[in-house]
Order: sequence, then C-alpha cells, then structure tokens
Amino acid sequence: MLVCRRLLLIAAAIAASIEAGSTSYHPGISSSDYSGYPSGYAVYSGATSPESSSSSSTSGPSELAASNTESLCRPSEFRCSTTGHCVAQDKYCDGENDCDDKSDEPRYCTPCNRTLYGDVGRTYRVEIRRPREDRLPFLCHLNFTAAGSDLGDLVQLTFDTFTVGRFLSFTSEGCPDGFMTIREEGRPATGGQWCGSAWGYTVYYSETPSINLTLYLLRLSEQGIGYNFDFKLSYKFLRRSEAHLRYGNSSMSTWRGELVNGTYCDRVLTKCDTRACRLQSPNYPGVYPRNVTCYYRVEQNRAPVGHRALLAVSQRNSHKIHIKDQVVKYDRSQRVLRVWDQCNVVQDYLTVYDGGSTSDRVLVRLCGGDAVPDIISSHNTMLLEFHTSPYDNPFHPVPLSFLPGFELEVQVIFVDEKSRSFVKENDNCDFYISGDENSSGILENPKHSLPPNTTCRYHFQGKLNEIVWLSFVKYYAASVEAAASIDTAADCNAKLLIWDGDITVDKLTFSRKNVTLMGQFCKDDIPRLCDHSLLRNSSRHTRPCSLAESYVSTGRDLTLEHILRQGSALYPISFVLRYEFVHEAISCNHVFASVPSASSTSSTSSLSSSSSSSSSSSSLSSNAGKFASPKNVFFYGRGGAQNLSCVYRFEAEPDHRIELSFVRASFGGKNCASYVDPLVNRWTCDRRMADVKKFGMADLVVAEYPWQGVELVRDCLCSNVSERIVVRTLTSNVVEVRFTITLMNVTQDYRDFFFEGEYRFVPVGAESNEHGCSTRLEERRLRGTSGEISLRSPLPRVIPGLAAVEEILTNTEDLTATQCVNEPWLIEPEDARINFLYLRTAGYGITLDNVEECTTLNRIVVYSAANTKERSVICPEGGVDTARTVDFFSGGWNYSAVNASVAMAQHSRSFVVEFLQREPGFYAVTWIAISKRSPTASNVGANAFAILPTEDCPYRCPEIQACISSVLWCDGVRHCPSGFDEEEANCSYRFGVTLLYVAVGAGALGIFLILLLATGCLKYCLYRHKARKKKKNVALNVNHLHVNHTHHNNGLTGSRLSGRYNLATPQEMYLENYGKDSIC
Repeated sequence: MLVCRRLLLIAAAIAASIEAGSTSYHPGISSSDYSGYPSGYAVYSGATSPESSSSSSTSGPSELAASNTESLCRPSEFRCSTTGHCVAQDKYCDGENDCDDKSDEPRYCTPCNRTLYGDVGRTYRVEIRRPREDRLPFLCHLNFTAAGSDLGDLVQLTFDTFTVGRFLSFTSEGCPDGFMTIREEGRPATGGQWCGSAWGYTVYYSETPSINLTLYLLRLSEQGIGYNFDFKLSYKFLRRSEAHLRYGNSSMSTWRGELVNGTYCDRVLTKCDTRACRLQSPNYPGVYPRNVTCYYRVEQNRAPVGHRALLAVSQRNSHKIHIKDQVVKYDRSQRVLRVWDQCNVVQDYLTVYDGGSTSDRVLVRLCGGDAVPDIISSHNTMLLEFHTSPYDNPFHPVPLSFLPGFELEVQVIFVDEKSRSFVKENDNCDFYISGDENSSGILENPKHSLPPNTTCRYHFQGKLNEIVWLSFVKYYAASVEAAASIDTAADCNAKLLIWDGDITVDKLTFSRKNVTLMGQFCKDDIPRLCDHSLLRNSSRHTRPCSLAESYVSTGRDLTLEHILRQGSALYPISFVLRYEFVHEAISCNHVFASVPSASSTSSTSSLSSSSSSSSSSSSLSSNAGKFASPKNVFFYGRGGAQNLSCVYRFEAEPDHRIELSFVRASFGGKNCASYVDPLVNRWTCDRRMADVKKFGMADLVVAEYPWQGVELVRDCLCSNVSERIVVRTLTSNVVEVRFTITLMNVTQDYRDFFFEGEYRFVPVGAESNEHGCSTRLEERRLRGTSGEISLRSPLPRVIPGLAAVEEILTNTEDLTATQCVNEPWLIEPEDARINFLYLRTAGYGITLDNVEECTTLNRIVVYSAANTKERSVICPEGGVDTARTVDFFSGGWNYSAVNASVAMAQHSRSFVVEFLQREPGFYAVTWIAISKRSPTASNVGANAFAILPTEDCPYRCPEIQACISSVLWCDGVRHCPSGFDEEEANCSYRFGVTLLYVAVGAGALGIFLILLLATGCLKYCLYRHKARKKKKNVALNVNHLHVNHTHHNNGLTGSRLSGRYNLATPQEMYLENYGKDSIC
C-alpha cells in the first residue's frame, strides 16, 4: 500500500508540473493562476499573511491592487501584520525576524509557490531548504515577474548553490531523482531539465517579463540526507535599456529578428544590409534553455542590378560564443570550436545550411567556444539551426568572461552576378575560364563557404596556339587543430593540385586525358608565390612575376583542383591568382618564302595569313599574306623581358620583287619621329641618342640583302602608324623587317608595342609603268683595277614601224643600263687584303640644310658595304668638265700601320653605289683599285704615310698618295685625278730602256737588229693602242646606287684635284704587279 501511495503522489506531482508549465500568464501585478497544482500546494502572494493563504490563492488582480493600496507597500515588499512596516519580499520566510512580530516567519512557512517582484537595482535572494523525506516527492513553484517601470522589464536569476538530484545523461533519463525547469511567459514549454550539482557563476536572463521556475525532487540520496538537494539563488529585475549585450546601446541598437508566432525561439531576419542584425541563442547572454530547437532564417530579397546577395555570419570575439560540447573541464586550452560528430557528446550544436531549408547542403555543424570566421552562403537565404539536449546541469565554466550561448553578426555581401565569386546551382564547383572571354584576369576562391568533401576545379582553356600562365599572388589555408579535426589520421584538410592539361574525363573512353601533375600542396606547403605584386598600386609598379614564381602550361589547358575535406566554413581557404592566356611562340623570327614560279599564279589568288607562328624561325610559303608583331607576353616588359628583337625575312624568286605594307603600328610612346627623307624619298627615324640611352628605342627597320653580307637599310618607322604605308622601292629578292625594342618598363606589353603588315611577291615588270632590269644582281657586282658606272636617261619607247632601230637598240648595252633604274651596284677591290677603292664622281654632297641648292632631282647615294646605316647623298652635275667632284676612299685607308692587325669585316673595303633617277640626266661614277705600297717593296717602317721613294711605288697617283696597278699606267685613260698616270714624261720612261739594246747591238748585228727591233716595236705599239681604245669605249650605264661612308674613310670636296682631296700624309702603297713592263 505504501508503494502504491508513493506512485500516486509521484504521478500527481508530475502532472501538476506539466500542467503548471502550460498555464497562461498575465503580466499584471497579481499572483499567477496555478489552477493545475494539486491540493495542498497553494501559491502565496507576497502581500498577504499565511493565515489568509487559502483565500489569497484565488484572489484576482483587482483584489491584489486594492490590498496593495490599503497596505501602502510596494508590490516588491511584504507588510508586517502588527506594525504595518514594509520589508523586502525576499525577507519572508528567510529565517530572520524582520518584522519584530515574526509575521514574516510564520510556522511551517515556505518561500515556494509565490510570485516575486523586485525593484530595479536591488538584488534579492531565495533559499529553498531541503524537504523532509516524508514530504517527498517535493514540488516547488516560484514566479518572477517584472512589472515594468521601476519594477523592471526582465528577470535575472543567478544560481549561487545548485544541487538537485543526480545528473546522469545529456540525452536520455538524465535526471532520475529530481530537476529544475524554467518556463517563459507566452512561450511553449520545452520540457528541458537541469539537475545534478553545479558551481560557478551561472546566470539566466529571461526573454519575457515573467518566468516560472519549478523544482521537483523525487528522492533523496541514499548516501545521506542533504547530498542531493541544496538550492540558493539571487534574482534581480532589469530595465530593457540596460541589457546592452542583448539589445545594443543607444549608439547602435541590434536587431534580433522577428519571433515566429507559436515558437519558442524561431526568428526571421531581413534587410540586414541596412541594420545591425544579430543571431543570439535564447536567453542570451545567460544560459540557454534545454530541449529546444531554434531556427534562424536570414533573407536578403533585394540586391543591386546585376548583383547577387550572399549572407555571412561570424563572430570575431571568442568570448561571445560557448556551446557546451563535453563534460565540463577547467582547462582553458579546451576552448576550441568542434565540428560534426564531436558535438554528439552533449548534442548542443549550431548547424548552418546553405539555403533556406534543412534539405539544403550543410556548411558546418559546430559547438564549443572560440572565434567563428565568416560562414557565407551561396544564396540570398541562410538557415541556422540551434539544438540543445534535454538534460544538463547549470554549470558555467570559468573564466566568467566567456558568455554561454552564442551571438553571431550578420552581413550582406553583394557580388557580380557574372563573376566566379560563387558556385551557381548545379555547377558542382566547376569553373571554366576560357581565353575567348578574357585574355587575362584575376581569379579568387569562391566568396562563400564550401561544405565538407567538396572538390573545386578551375579549368583554364586557351585558344589554339595559346598557353596558360598562372601566378599566385596570395594563398592561405587555415590549419586544423588536432582537437577540432574530424580525422586526425587524415593527410590534410585542404589539398591543392595543379595539372598541366585538362583532367576532365573523356566521355568516349571514360578515362582522363594525358595530363601532368605540376604541383601538389598540403598542410604547410604552399604553391609558388608572386607576393611582391601585392605592393602594386596606382602609383607603384612592381617587377613582373618570373617563371620561377609562376606556373606555365605546355598546352592550351591547365587545371587547378582544390580538395576540401572539412570544407571552408571554419577553416577558410583563400587565394588570389593572376591568369593570362599567352600566345605560344618560342621565337619571333619568321621566314616568308614565295611559292615556285610554276604555281605562283594560283597561289597569289589565295591570300594566307601568317602573322605569328609557334615554331622557332618558322618558314611559310605564299605569294601574299600578313605578318604582325608577336603577342607572347614573355617577349615584353610585363613578361620579364627588357629588350626585344624580331626578324621577319622575305625570300622571293629571282624574278620577283617584294612589296610591303604597314597597316598600323605603335611604339610605346618612345621619343622618336618618322618622316619621309626628302633626300632619298624614304622613311627615316629622327631621335636623339641621349633619349635612346635613357629611355630606349622602338622601331621597324626595312632592309634588303642584294648580296651576301651586304645590308641596305631602306626604311625606318618609329612613330605610331594609323594609315597604310606602302614600301614599293625594294629591288632585292631578300628583304628583312626588324622589330626592335629596348628598355621596356614592367607594365608594357604587346598592347603598347605592335605592328600589323602585309606582303606581296610581285613579278618584275608586272606593273604597267615598270620595266624589268635584265641584269642580275651578280652582274652588278664589279671587281677589277678600275671601272665606270654611268647613268643615262631612259630611252624613248620604240616607235611602231621602226623595226630596224628597235633591233639595233635592243642589242646595245645602253638599253640594258637604262632599264635598271634604282638598282644598287657593288664595287669590290680586286684583292681585299691589299687593295682599297678610290671612288670619284662629279657633284657635291647635300644634306637637309642645302638640299634646295641642288638643281636636279636625281641623286647618287654612296654606302660603305660593311656599314650601310650611314650614307653620302650626292647631287650629281652633268658633263665632263664639272667644277666640283666628290671623292671616297674605302674603309681602312687612313689606318697608320701598313700591316696593322685590324679585324676587317666582310666588304669593309667595298662600296655600294645607287642612282636615284627622277628626271633625265647623264652622270658617271669612276673607281680605281689603289694600294699603299708596291707588293715588291720592302718594309718601310711604321710610318705608312711617309713619302715613298719612286722605286717603291713606280705606278702611283701622288695627289691622292696611292699606288695603282701597272695595267692602268699609260693605258690611254686618265685614272689619277690629275692625269698623272697619262703624262708624257711618265709614259716616255718606259721607252728609255731601248737605248741599252741599241748600244749592245751596235756591233755585230748592226743595221739588221735595229730594223728587226723597230719592226717588232711598231707591231706591239699598234696592239696596245687598239686595246686601250677598246677598253675606253666599254662603259656600263645603270641607274640606282646606295652607299654608306664614314667620315674617316671618305673625303668630300668641291674643288678640283689637290684641293678636292682630304688626305693627311703620303702613303706606303701596295701595288699589284704582275712583272709586266710595256715599252708602249
């Protein structure tokens, strides 16, 4: 019977507790209606005496107000029966005689089953004594009501001593002997229970003005009375304005969201871009309730046009979050954030969903206590779920600065809708970066958090003949502490793989394509960094990233693979990299060759584009096409290069010429100007050498190579080109275009320096107004002891009907000469080891200053064949007896030593002569081979310019202090400027040797020998006279010549003979002597 009675009492007590928890509250100053309590457990009003307790338990709010008015005591006070004094409400039944008449300490009084009020700023205390074992089960209700104004808005409970029953489990049957529950006014009952023994500073802050605290004890400990029940608490009432940690302050108020009706703690937060939104655990900053599941839905429905809203929650202050994760310990080092299954011990955790429902991907599930980094959703909605276990003991660990529960700040991030800052729906974290979209850019990791076991792949896909250049500017992977790791045996949380190629699986073979692993990084390993570029800003430029600081693919594809085992919510992964799709080119030297003559007609009709090729010194065959500057950034300053030199070589058939066109060009703003030189009607570059040394140069130079080793610079462009420039005056079938840049800065590339051009291989004579030159280049390569090149006006076209004249003219050398207009001539010494050249023509040198003085439009241009960059432009004068002449000596003539070991370049003693004919005229250039001494002469010492004796140089021109060949001596043609080689005195010396033979033969032979000798001499003289006459009549007549001269090699004068030559001292001379002496 006793057991049955105890079971009935336990059932009645539990029913009373549950029913009391479901009772509705009225915030007015009145006792609560505990209609569900069992008989004998009345709730006493603090303003009444125990004698009237039974009637007070049913009194309404109006009766209580009338009683308070009559007693003149505040609701927070107790009125003594005899004296009428008012004492604090917590003085009732506290074991002290505060009223002097003991009316506050009646017999069998208890502080239970009462409604307690209090004044703001004052702390009250309540102690519940241990019940007697025969009064078990024990049930006690305490109502705390903040009546507003001076009576406060919120309730604070501080548990000074707490021992209620035993605590066994967080999840199941955790409080078998007894428990404490707290219920908020107007909120559903949670059923959560606290039990066991606790110590430390544990505080509960109400969410509403009124709360019910219920104590239930089923049994006492078998170890002895008093071991499992001890309850003391302090309480006070607070104004809402004083709750700064929860609601903020006057300068910045926080918004906790709208409470969802009918729920205990579900909230919805919107428009967090315009107000300070905070996610807080229930009853923050106090202990949170047990057995609750709270849902916090954050929404951002508006965003700027073209942008997407992402939501972020975080907490930088580690003391503002502590979700119980294990059995309480005091070790400070245990305060870490734990994740996933580590939160199953207590089952208090906060789950973050990447979306608005629990079916969306879970970003993280966390517990414990520490700073929370940014947890960012990929959508404009985010759901957080806060779950607590049904059972717990109210323990708050030290130090006191750590607040139980959590508070998270909410931020709204707007990102470009078209950017790669977030993973789009159903994309599975695959990003494709194509060269068709942008040739370069900056790529960052997704701005939002990624769930665990996520693999993000970044596919870089270039166009044909492109490679991928990656440079990591920043890379950071948060380390995972061992206490928070999911699996301590795992290699790492974040693994970065860099693949040279495309790692996507082939849909046909279901296998990966041929790829190479360029790098694998885990834990403390990081990829190559080009972090100095972080110092770059609008006013500062840093050096480019070198290849040792970058990754360059071998083909058009490159893939980054990021494997995140624990996601990036709590362990952020961030990187910033620069990417660029670079035109693949090992070299910028190209050769463009014409197709064979048999197919030239068909090939010309189909133009092929041949701008930049991927091979080194590529060779392309076509009769027309395009060519352009390279776009490989590694050739320019931004790719690490300082200088660039590209050569484009055009090789045509011998019967073709080359025509070039430049459509547009840019030279990076270098200090240089291009203009058409009026002297030769070709493009030239005007710049100062000081600017070249300081700022560098950039130009396009067109040069042709009529003979091996001879370069003729034709045109130079160095200022921007926006209109087509056509170069048609090219005569050689081999032409080179050189694109040269020096001293580029670190920001310049192919967008600052570039050109685009076109080429054509045109058959000679194809144009209507063009006459082909019948002589080949090798036929215009002259070598010997002397010669003359003459320029004549073109012959008139053949008149119909005059066939005889046409036949005669076409068989003459003069016709061929007149058709070779603007063709260069190469003059070489007979023996380059000992011979030099002396070149002479009628006219005077002109420059831009005196070009107006020249009365003709024709020009003679003289170059040194070894260095054609410098030239001498001559204004020719017609006739034989002109007043002014110009003389040239080939290179090395003025060296002091005869046998000086000076390194001679090829053609260093040769000339290139070019006639530029624009109007009718007749001009000539004569030349002779000269030397410094006779080959048979002995060494005369170091002074090569000493006046040589006659026997060392018998055949010479004293006015130019040079020796000439013996075959030129007295040949009937004046080779020396003064005609010294043809003077009568010099020629008669050759006949003086006949007197010896006459004297010797005067004896025996007599008259017979004299007659025989006279006859032989007469025949020999007739033979030599005919030879000289024939050689004098052979003159070559041509029309184009181009020559550079250096000032120390050439002398330019305007007077006759000795006044015309700029020579220092007499020379030692070599003379080509074949051992022939002529008597004529």
